Amino acid sequence: MEQPQQIPLFFIIGRPRTGTTLLQSLFDAHPNIMIPWECQFVLNLFPAYGKITRWTEKDLDRFYSDLLKQWQFSSWNINQVRLKANLMNCQGSHSYRDICQVVYLNYISLFPKERISIIGDKNHGYTIYTERLLRIYPEAKFIYILRDYRDNFHSVNRVDFEVPVVSLVIYKWKYFYQKALTAAKKHPDSFYFLRYEDLVSEPEKYFRKIADFLDIPYLPEVFNFYKVKSRAEETYPAEVLEKHHKSLFNPINTSRLGLWKKSMSETQVRIADQVAGRYAEMAGYERKYQGFSLWIAILALPGVFYAKIIYLMTSLFDRFPYRLREKILSKGPLLLARLFSGLFRRKS
Repeated sequence: MEQPQQIPLFFIIGRPRTGTTLLQSLFDAHPNIMIPWECQFVLNLFPAYGKITRWTEKDLDRFYSDLLKQWQFSSWNINQVRLKANLMNCQGSHSYRDICQVVYLNYISLFPKERISIIGDKNHGYTIYTERLLRIYPEAKFIYILRDYRDNFHSVNRVDFEVPVVSLVIYKWKYFYQKALTAAKKHPDSFYFLRYEDLVSEPEKYFRKIADFLDIPYLPEVFNFYKVKSRAEETYPAEVLEKHHKSLFNPINTSRLGLWKKSMSETQVRIADQVAGRYAEMAGYERKYQGFSLWIAILALPGVFYAKIIYLMTSLFDRFPYRLREKILSKGPLLLARLFSGLFRRKS
């Protein structure tokens, strides 16, 4: 299908377990939107390929090889033979975003597609790299989805890819929100903030607002996204579906709101409220405990310290050569998480 030379992009950002995958599913059900599963290849491969303006067969072959090594790319429903052939057709004068567009458009959605008018990319990690993304895609728009920080912790507590320490999880929640607010002040027309609670309580109202923000037609049939369950089970291995939230094969509902009230201890709530601080109210959430406690600050210290170390190391590794950076980031965070989890899993 013939496509315009460059298709605009939007990014779904925010913390994991805040509703980003639900929003991605709604967009995926839209016939004019291509939005693959999560994979940070655009920024990961930019240091090695971002400055290339004339692509040789060797460049494209190396790009393809590096792309296949990207974390989570193996989960994509994609025809690798066709993808490589399409990439090899890009020899000559092309920008980096042109090459990335070929990758996006080779994703095979579970939903029927017509002419693609916009491409979406859901990546939590992109929250702290919006300026870099805007250099690649100056017209890009960002949808930052928020969720009650305590429900976020409750949800993170049920998965194995985050360390379930309350002060760590809430500090990350605040850090990402701070980053998004700072970027939005600089680019106010490029950001839209959406609360998960609003989306699931009034889905038609808020999806219409998002559609207006992206300048795409509002189509109510996107709310039937959950009806592709059987097709998904035929396409993906069970472990992949489990990882990508098979609970989303249900209609939008409010059953996941306020679960923290029963699952979190009073100490955990105190830590969460104190670490979130004024950003709780800024995001529209009411803290149960608003005063400062030195004892709570001491309890929160290990998780907050670990989070700060993570972001400091990330900023340092970003300056490393591409190959070295890839090796470190592919194993380092997981090893640190396992170490920290073993030391503090029983603590709040």
